[in-house]
Amino acid sequence: MLFVRKALMLSLSLVPLSSVADTLWLDNGDRLTGKIEFLEGSKISIKTDFAGLIVVSTARVKTFESEDPLLLKLGDKAQYITRVNAADEDGQVMLAFDESKNQARSVPVAQISQLLVPKPIIQDMVWEGDATASLELKDTSGTETEDLDVDLATRLRHGAWRHDVALDYERDYRDDVKSRHAWEADYDLNRFLTEHWFWMTSVRYQRDYLNEIAKQRQFGMGPGYEWWNNSLGRFETSARLDRIWTEERDGTENAYNALGLQWDYRRFLLGKRFELFHKAETQIPDDPNVRYMIDTEAGLRYLLTSWASLSLKAELDYLNTSDDTGYRDTRYTMGLGVGW
Repeated sequence: MLFVRKALMLSLSLVPLSSVADTLWLDNGDRLTGKIEFLEGSKISIKTDFAGLIVVSTARVKTFESEDPLLLKLGDKAQYITRVNAADEDGQVMLAFDESKNQARSVPVAQISQLLVPKPIIQDMVWEGDATASLELKDTSGTETEDLDVDLATRLRHGAWRHDVALDYERDYRDDVKSRHAWEADYDLNRFLTEHWFWMTSVRYQRDYLNEIAKQRQFGMGPGYEWWNNSLGRFETSARLDRIWTEERDGTENAYNALGLQWDYRRFLLGKRFELFHKAETQIPDDPNVRYMIDTEAGLRYLLTSWASLSLKAELDYLNTSDDTGYRDTRYTMGLGVGW
């Protein structure tokens, strides 16, 4: 029994400091505890157990503390700090830049232009994603419309591996006549070779019930680079060599190779109240009649709660050819979604 008691005391003593809550002291005497996510644009965000994500103006913050290492930017200079301690003077914090020297320097909160929690290279299982149901907006000139657009995108990261899954379903009517009916499924398996470089393996299947190309299968591989990924968003680019198989409505089958260039950009704004997103893919096939193809979308997502959002999105499908078979299709959608 004594051995069990000693083992329990030892295990409790080994609990990491990161389990200790961060704390904000406000000028009205209130105190918020949780986990500080970022500071930018004179706003500091802290995730609490009782109220989710709370955004506070730094002008209302007397001082704050955090036990975890943080990435700090003072002016244009970015550097790592081992911890942030509360200061006795209002509007100040104590920054520890080197734990081995056990020294801290007092810095005004107003001088901190950005503060982020750096993401480790190797993490436990991390799962995130969003699903959106949209209503299409177009200048219909009196035409009766009935459109449905459902998007699902999810990402699972564990260690050096990352799985990206995306589903897209569209069904549109014009005066009770179906004008669009298609769905698409994508799966990307990414293996990180370094902190930023990764190798992508991509599989895609498209089914169209109205257009000339009824089915399309795609397989590709290539390198990618994650420029940044933190609490404020992410940005990555990749290049792939694709093999594409198509089946036309009359049963004719074709196959060709293509060079694919892809990028994905997401950025939170105004204390994570808005999210700006933009993703695009350009394909250059080995077909003399087709110069290039572009599939891109850009939009703004307004976060109603920590899990619900309202989004406005523009999509462009563009085919540039040497003859008159090319096309340009632009769509604008507004939708409600959930995120996790």
